[in-house]
Amino acid sequence: FSATGNSLRIARIMAERMNGTLFPMAKYRGEVCNSRKIGLVFPTYFWGVPRTVAEFVDEMKVEADNPYVFAAATCGGLAGGVLGHLDALLKKKGLHLDYGITIPSVANFIEEYNPKTRSADRKLREADEMAERASAEVIAARRNGPFGFHVWDRMFYKLYTDYKLNRDTGFHVDDTCVRCGICQRICPSRNIVLKNEKPEFQHRCEHCVACINCCPQQAIQWKHATQKRVRYRNPGVSVHDIIEGMGN
Repeated sequence: FSATGNSLRIARIMAERMNGTLFPMAKYRGEVCNSRKIGLVFPTYFWGVPRTVAEFVDEMKVEADNPYVFAAATCGGLAGGVLGHLDALLKKKGLHLDYGITIPSVANFIEEYNPKTRSADRKLREADEMAERASAEVIAARRNGPFGFHVWDRMFYKLYTDYKLNRDTGFHVDDTCVRCGICQRICPSRNIVLKNEKPEFQHRCEHCVACINCCPQQAIQWKHATQKRVRYRNPGVSVHDIIEGMGN
């Protein structure tokens, strides 16, 4: 799951090193998996997992007995208990997280701050290197748990579930919109539809901010905060890649 390409870049590196296959979480919910090794790659949201990831795990159908499960969570700064949160969700399915890593990348949550691109080249290079090392450890079936999701992690995550999730009233589209439909195609929650050739929001928002960052006209805004902020997309990933990575 990747909205601006950071996690997709990491997933590609790891899949290539392990001769694995990538599947978009937003599309492959409920599919049967019989692999002995399963990996989940996604961004950190408020020290926890995005809704798309939680729903994917909830609907997982794993046929292999006791598969090796690994995860890589990208983050803009602190990752908190994101791996512990994932582990707790997996345990509800009779699974557990064998190996997990958090990979710092470019911080890009444009709703709250200007994406921090000054040191982007260095951060992205280091993220790629971490993905390479993590791949080698997964190939060797390393285990590095246990993982915790503590009370302060849960409190911070509630900012996402209580004050962000599904609430899209802050989004609006300015008159530079050319009705290209990229926002509708890139949204993992199917929260954007074109009506009368204008994007409308359907109150099922994940706040992944793919629509804001990937709009070619920079026409989508969050309240009055984003008009002058820099948009961000991982330079190694195209908008088309992200749309395909969402399963759209």
